[in-house]
Amino acid sequence: MTSPEHTMVGILGAIALGLHKRFGWSVVAFAAVASNVPDWDGLPMLFDMGRFESGHRVWGHNLVLIVATSVVLGWTQTRFEWIQRLGVYAVKFLPNEVKFSQQPPKLLAPMPVLILVGIGFQSVHLVCDMVVSGGQGLSDWLVKPFWPFGNTGFVYPLIRWGDVGPTVIMMAGLILVAKFGRAQFVAVLTFVGLISYLFCRSYWI
Repeated sequence: MTSPEHTMVGILGAIALGLHKRFGWSVVAFAAVASNVPDWDGLPMLFDMGRFESGHRVWGHNLVLIVATSVVLGWTQTRFEWIQRLGVYAVKFLPNEVKFSQQPPKLLAPMPVLILVGIGFQSVHLVCDMVVSGGQGLSDWLVKPFWPFGNTGFVYPLIRWGDVGPTVIMMAGLILVAKFGRAQFVAVLTFVGLISYLFCRSYWI
């Protein structure tokens, strides 16, 4: 999946679990960030394609780094509240016509919850990369979740990389949430549609 798709998985996943109701929207933003963290191992692409090809879906796409980065993310969010700080900064760049409802503050998610959210959505990232693979002249790219202790790779391609279906489905879900509310119900329904599309589309590749 692409970064926008991983981001939407994080947003919709947190909403589907009802985390926004208990801990506010900051935990939804946290889930969106966590959903993209494993792709840090794609940064070598900027400098050395050889290292990128050998390290992507390996160095960051493994359970050891997922747990470690989730602990760091959870601790720094609890200590510095960087999600809220970034939100305040981002609002400055939005049009004046954009209005935000003033809601009572939610209970901030404690560090153990944030760590679990980080581990959960980073792990979902791995699953997404396993089922979206190949296409456009690319071979199926193995994910190695047990590296560095094991070099076994996994991939279960249901659709090819670049298929716009997941993007359209998740974007439609977010638009429905913004327009009509009932966020948790719409998010769950969106995932039902997404999973159905993945399995149905796999027969048309």
